[in-house]
Amino acid sequence: MIRRVAEADTEFWMRLAGIHAASFEHGWSADEFRVMSNATHNRLYVAESDGVILSFILLTVVAGEGEILTIATAPDHRGRGHAGGLLKHVAENLVAENADSVFLEVAVDNAEALALYSRAGFRSAGVRKAYYSRTGAPAVDAHILRLALD
Repeated sequence: MIRRVAEADTEFWMRLAGIHAASFEHGWSADEFRVMSNATHNRLYVAESDGVILSFILLTVVAGEGEILTIATAPDHRGRGHAGGLLKHVAENLVAENADSVFLEVAVDNAEALALYSRAGFRSAGVRKAYYSRTGAPAVDAHILRLALD
């Protein structure tokens, strides 16, 4: 089941932070998720099964454009289509809101994410040089990807 989250308890935000930390070198805190999810233009959607968060996506929508701020899948549930389902759900909701596109940034070395976004129809819209910092390694460029919603 996919649902939009508006309010949640501390445990919920901690679970999101745990999934994010397992997915990214610089994970966001539970409080960051709570604050960002409740910001006026932001939306949080989760894919759940029997109360277990499988995957989530946080985006902002302004002036007919969406921007995916982060998307992550719990390690034990990767490779099962949950993130792809969330991307499809978000795209359908944005179309219903008359948005014309959605953007995101992804590290050029994140092959799994790049494959996911390609399958979802995202196309290159540019590059941000040295966008992602890496501990003990040089920063990595980010692809800017765009999905047209027409």
